[in-house]
Amino acid sequence: MARTRYRTPTYGSAARLARIVLELIARPHGWSFEAIRAELGISERTLLRYLAVCRTELVDAAGLPLIEVVRQGDRRLLRLAERGRQAEAGVFEAVFFYFTLTVLTFLEGTVLKEGVEGLWDRLRRTLPPSQRMRLANVAKKFYAVPYAAKDYRAHDEQLDLIVRCLLSQHRLRVDYQGVSGPPRVHEFDPYTLVMYRGGLYLLGKSWRRGKIIWLAVERIRALERLPTRFEYPIDYSPERHTEGMFGIVEGPETQVELLLLSPETTAFLSSRRLHPTQEFRPHRDGTTVLTMRVRGTVELASWILSLTPWVEVLRPRALRDEVARSLRAAARRYARPRHPAKTAATRAPAGLASPQQRR
Repeated sequence: MARTRYRTPTYGSAARLARIVLELIARPHGWSFEAIRAELGISERTLLRYLAVCRTELVDAAGLPLIEVVRQGDRRLLRLAERGRQAEAGVFEAVFFYFTLTVLTFLEGTVLKEGVEGLWDRLRRTLPPSQRMRLANVAKKFYAVPYAAKDYRAHDEQLDLIVRCLLSQHRLRVDYQGVSGPPRVHEFDPYTLVMYRGGLYLLGKSWRRGKIIWLAVERIRALERLPTRFEYPIDYSPERHTEGMFGIVEGPETQVELLLLSPETTAFLSSRRLHPTQEFRPHRDGTTVLTMRVRGTVELASWILSLTPWVEVLRPRALRDEVARSLRAAARRYARPRHPAKTAATRAPAGLASPQQRR
C-alpha cells in the first residue's frame, strides 16, 4: 500500500503550526481537535497534515516527537509529550488541586479539611522554587463563595469516626435526631459520605429500616463503632442510587413540564445541568418548555418556588397545585404589613414543610 504524501506546508501553514505549539505550552493538559479547528479555521484533513509534519520535524535529541495525541473518551487532544511538559504541568496540577480545595471551605476546622490542607502543603513543597513563586497570591486568584453552607466545627470527632468506618467497613450505631419526632437508634452500614449543597450526608443501609437511607451528619447525636464488619455490596453505587432524583429526596418517577417565561430565564437555566433528562423546547413567543423525568418532586417544588414568577408548572397537576398553595399562603402572609417587633415565630402552613423536614 502506497504511503500517503502530504503537501509541503506554506508560510501560512507554518504560522499556524507555530501557533499550535505556543498554545500547547500554555495548555499542559491538552488542546482538543475540535477547539484547534475552530480557533484556526482549518479542516480535519488539514490538522492531520500538520500533525504528520510535527511528528517528523518537531523531535527531541533522541528523534522522538515532542507532540502527542491522547484520547479522553471520544475526544482527541493534542499536547506536548510527557517528557517535555512535566515541569510546566506541575504548577498547573497544583493550582487545579488548590481550586478544588477552595470548594471545601465549609469544612473548616474538621479533620477532612485539615487532611486536604496537609496534602496541599506537601504537594506545594515538592515543586521547584521557580514554580512555587508562580503560586504567589494563589489564595486571591482562586476562590469559592460558599452558599448557606453548614458548620461542622463541632462535629470533628464524628467525621473522623465516620471516615475510619467507611474505610474499614465497620458497622456503626447511630443515635439520630430527625427534624421532627423522637430520636432513633440505627445499626448502620456506612457506604458513602456525600457532599450536597454545602452539607454532608451519610448514605448507607439502616438495619432498623431495612433499606438504604440518608443521614444528615449534623443531626447525628452520638456514634459508636461496632465490632461487626460488613461486606461492601457489589451491586451498590451512589450514582445508581441517586439516578433520576432531583436532589436527594426520593419519590415516584414523574414527568415534569415547566414553562420558562422569558429568554433570560431560559439562558440562565439552560447553562446548567439541572437533571440528566432535561430538554429545552423554545417557542416563537420567547417562552421555553423545560421537561424532566424525575424521581421525586419534593426538592423540585422548593426549587420552582425560588424561581417564581419566572417559571410556571404545566404538569403534573399535583405539583402545580402544591406550588400554587405555597404561593397563596405566602401572598396571604405578605398581604398585610407587620411591625417587626410584633412578629412572632409561627409554624409553617400545611404543605410548606422544607425538604429536610419531609425526610
